[in-house]
Amino acid sequence: MVSLLQATATVAGLALVLVLLAIGNEHVLRATQVTDGVHWIYLPAGLRMCYVLVLPLQGTLAIFGASVIMAGRDATYTPALVVASAAVTALGPILARTVALHRLGLAANLENLTSRMLLTLAALFGVFSTALHQAFYALIGREPAWLSMWVGDTLGCLLCLYGLKGLTIAWRRHWKSS
Repeated sequence: MVSLLQATATVAGLALVLVLLAIGNEHVLRATQVTDGVHWIYLPAGLRMCYVLVLPLQGTLAIFGASVIMAGRDATYTPALVVASAAVTALGPILARTVALHRLGLAANLENLTSRMLLTLAALFGVFSTALHQAFYALIGREPAWLSMWVGDTLGCLLCLYGLKGLTIAWRRHWKSS
């Protein structure tokens, strides 16, 4: 059983990686930014989906924590908006995972995560993430960017999910040969 200290360290570590990737994405892929918070390629979106697939509870908490940090950088956000933004960000991958597990037949251990399932999961995540974020942005009066956010989140998700799939294959081969 995982101790509270181990779980907390895991959440903090995952959150730190997500914050660093988000800041890196802002700088390295600056040319893909459409509007504040929306990019044509957004790698952190894919990492969020990977987190909830592999470690659902800890991944969600890490996403929420990282999102509080990232949203807290926006001087126009009140503390309530920071929390709301973080909740919206954490909810998208959880919804996609839930639909994949209960409607699309994804196994909890991801053993049946096929290329087709990866594509479906990425598109589904893109829809949930974009719909939730764009609804939140509409409520606070931010410029809409539906298509670019969906494309950015979906591409980021595909890149990270295929990376996860490759790591899973390598992990299984390593343990079978040991």
